[in-house]
Amino acid sequence: MEVTYYLPEILFGVLGLAAVIWAVALVTDLIRGKYGETSCIHCRGKAVKEGYGPCLFLLPLHFGETYEDSEEYLRTHMKPIYSKEQIPTGMRACWLEVYRCERCDKQQVKITDFLDVRGEESIKKTCVFPYETFRPLVEQWREDAAAGSQVKTAVKGIHGQADSHITRRGGY
Repeated sequence: MEVTYYLPEILFGVLGLAAVIWAVALVTDLIRGKYGETSCIHCRGKAVKEGYGPCLFLLPLHFGETYEDSEEYLRTHMKPIYSKEQIPTGMRACWLEVYRCERCDKQQVKITDFLDVRGEESIKKTCVFPYETFRPLVEQWREDAAAGSQVKTAVKGIHGQADSHITRRGGY
């Protein structure tokens, strides 16, 4: 018999194997997400958080607004802030966490876009991107946070608008 006679069975077997591999990867990602871990976008290995805490950034978006190209939009519109009190009412913000893969040692960032509603974070979107794209933002955030010489605070004004004030650490 020829190989073409068994071609449907071969194709069905290959597709079945691909579906099983995909399902295992999906379940692994779900389990890792439950325990605060993530999968590497380069090799699908286990990526763990770097030793420092997440960076907080303000997004120029309100409650119902959306954006298309997530990587480009976030890279160009994220503004560093250092506490949730600096988020004006109705504006969105995002947490940026840096992860490193245990297998290939590459870094990536996990960005969680949220809206702060009465102290609760209503998550709008979570994205994972290569670290190199967001390196300048992370380094700027770390330098400003480490220096601590000027900290911007938002003071709620009339009708939920925020006024920014810069105070020196230890000052009034």
